[in-house]
Amino acid sequence: YGMVRYENDRLTITGGVRVERTNDTVKAALVELVEGGGTHNGVVLADDTIFITPNEFEHSYTDWLPSVSVRYNLEEDAVLRAGFFRSVVRPGIGKIAPRFLVEESDNGERKGEFGNPGLSPYRAWNFDLSAEWYFAENAVVQVGTFYKRIDDFIVDAQFEAGDAPYNGMFNGVAFDEAIIPLNGDRATVKGLEFNYQQALTSLPAPLDGLLAGVNYTWTDTTGDIGSRTIPLPAASKHNYNLMLGYEKGPVSVRVTAAYRDKYLDELGGSAEEDRYVKDHLQLDLTASYDVTRQVKVYAQMVNLNDEPYLAYQSGPVRERLLQYETYSWTGKLGVQVNFR
Repeated sequence: YGMVRYENDRLTITGGVRVERTNDTVKAALVELVEGGGTHNGVVLADDTIFITPNEFEHSYTDWLPSVSVRYNLEEDAVLRAGFFRSVVRPGIGKIAPRFLVEESDNGERKGEFGNPGLSPYRAWNFDLSAEWYFAENAVVQVGTFYKRIDDFIVDAQFEAGDAPYNGMFNGVAFDEAIIPLNGDRATVKGLEFNYQQALTSLPAPLDGLLAGVNYTWTDTTGDIGSRTIPLPAASKHNYNLMLGYEKGPVSVRVTAAYRDKYLDELGGSAEEDRYVKDHLQLDLTASYDVTRQVKVYAQMVNLNDEPYLAYQSGPVRERLLQYETYSWTGKLGVQVNFR
């Protein structure tokens, strides 16, 4: 990594380049569950049988990652920031591990979920611009915009035996239906951000312990994969968080509402078969009380409104429910002791 820096009373410019070399050696296994009555290597099986075959793959690549960041102080309470940089995000181990989980029925139909050790990482050119205004003590308003151009984004896709590019065979393993992670071509991400945080210390006691916060992000994403243009997986168009709290003396309380819009979860053979996850609004509560300087009692309550997880397909006429889960709320109560 190399870096240069220029600075004067108002302006700071930092530039640099980082070089990263990645060498992956990943090991996993082909796990085949064959139902009784099915055939494996020419042998008819009397009972359900599991066959495990270990395998190993290697993958290497090098990335050059330049970056430039600029900070300009308009006034003592106002700051402009800009950044331009190249980034790389490697696939998770669950995506690249050569794990092949196959279930074969007694009539020979094979369904599976595969890892893809040949996946390339996300590579992106990023630009962002923001302004910050510290309009009061312990208070800030921030607005920003961002743009990303991403190559080789990753999406989980569902394939049947006749679908290109695999045509029923992936890394030497035959299938009739499979879910396989693969790289798309190119994607773009653009959006706007807003953030407000303030400790309302100017209010009369006891209200001078109140805290308030709001942040919101609007994101527009498009990606090309084969002949289709899709939204990026796990990218919600609207996200926001609302926070109301109180912090004074030994007492600390925060109530938060976190919202995310629907998002694409898994690519199907057509737009009607794509799997989406519904929008989600969750309410959480955290509180603590300092009994002494060394002892703190705290409580956390998550998903107070019992918001469900819901996945669906759009369908040609109406939405088709794929998965519905509810978890109720989760609570935690504890004591923290500091021995320093």
